[in-house]
Amino acid sequence: MKNVEIEKKYLVRISDVKFDYKKYPSIKIIQGFIYLKPAIRVRKSNDKYYLTVKDKPPKEIDIKNDLARTEFEIEITKKAFNDLLKLCKGRIIYKTRYLIPHIAGGKRYTIEFDVFEKSLKGLFYAEIEFETVKEALKFKDLDWFYRDVTGVKKYKNTQLSICKNLKNIIQY
Repeated sequence: MKNVEIEKKYLVRISDVKFDYKKYPSIKIIQGFIYLKPAIRVRKSNDKYYLTVKDKPPKEIDIKNDLARTEFEIEITKKAFNDLLKLCKGRIIYKTRYLIPHIAGGKRYTIEFDVFEKSLKGLFYAEIEFETVKEALKFKDLDWFYRDVTGVKKYKNTQLSICKNLKNIIQY
């Protein structure tokens, strides 16, 4: 469905990652939140810049846990990114995203493994996008995924951007 992001998010304990994730392609990400609800963010991904709006899913998707959300994204200039980042008032996240291939049920996925930096150092996530809600619900968690945190408010990037104490977030 166009303009809908269907995604599961997992908290990861780095001690459970038994492979060298650093050998996979990576993206340096800076994302700042202009507004938290709906989520209006700017993002720098390596040398590309985006403005994104995320909100509730369309009415035809009857799901309550943020597994699916409406998403609109446009590419912007570096200058626009820098100007808009000033509006984020410190609500900024820094992370490196590793792109890890995975095959399940004959289908190819990319696990986006996020290693957070600066004030969120020590936090690790895995995210996977799907084409349908049904496909997402059938997906079997991998052994290195600690906990499914899809839709859990404190694990949303909007909330992480205002997090003052990482100990309230990382609870293994």
